[in-house]
Amino acid sequence: MRRLFLMILPFFLYITGLLSYYFDNINGYQFIIFIMVGLGISIFGFFLYRNNKKLKAAFLGIFYILALLAMFESRLIEYEKYTYFLVSYNEPFEIVEDSGINVLAVEVIEAPYITDLDYLIHSVEFSTNKEILDVEVVTNKIRYRSKNEELLSYVRPAEKHFETMKENVNAYLPENSSAINRFLEREDIEGDSAGLAAVLSALIENGDVNNDVPIAVTGAIDTKGNVKEIGSIKAKILIAEQSGFSHILIPMENEEEAKKVKINEQPDIKIIAVTSINDAVDYVKKLNEPVTGK
Repeated sequence: MRRLFLMILPFFLYITGLLSYYFDNINGYQFIIFIMVGLGISIFGFFLYRNNKKLKAAFLGIFYILALLAMFESRLIEYEKYTYFLVSYNEPFEIVEDSGINVLAVEVIEAPYITDLDYLIHSVEFSTNKEILDVEVVTNKIRYRSKNEELLSYVRPAEKHFETMKENVNAYLPENSSAINRFLEREDIEGDSAGLAAVLSALIENGDVNNDVPIAVTGAIDTKGNVKEIGSIKAKILIAEQSGFSHILIPMENEEEAKKVKINEQPDIKIIAVTSINDAVDYVKKLNEPVTGK
């Protein structure tokens, strides 16, 4: 019974430490300590049963497994320095001039080590001269996911969301558009949240849709024209309001989050949630009815 307990205990400590870390009950340093204790137990078992070849080999195997896990998880220590992600204002812009479709982009600032949020916001706003619109606390779930994505990038190319957006936009719009092509070749933009705006801009440029109303638009798309969830919805709604837009199109998957923003921030802007490109086109046409008389 004691043998079995000693063999199971190192893995129990690892799993307990992992779950405690993942749900923010301990930090990365404490998680690594859990693994080191497990390594110590495996070494203890190795010497305790050194005269038993099978048990000796078993504890040696446990030691190697935990050593590999320790190497795999130790990268988490580097992510301990990140405490907050600050989201600041960026000026909306049109992909196609005079299309009325405005892309909403944000700047995400990673803030290492500083835990005093008020001081951090004040310092960043003073140094960048940009208003901080939203703050995301860096949880252990975010750290663990980021660590895994970093390690996976060593064995396979990391997913580039802007490249994915480019492929999806091109799949949905086979026609050539110089303005859209120039936008899709930009290297100073990350993420895929401009996909819906790019498609609407191209439809307007090609004459398939008429628009005389300035509209803020955010939303990723897939190859079938479905509008997908995006991040930083609070900041983008506030940017749209501050920039004077009366309407903003967002993904339906962000609607619940947008409702909370509407309640908490009370922005003076109409929020329209859409599920597909066709849905968005219908809303653009509807918004233009009072202007065009259609």
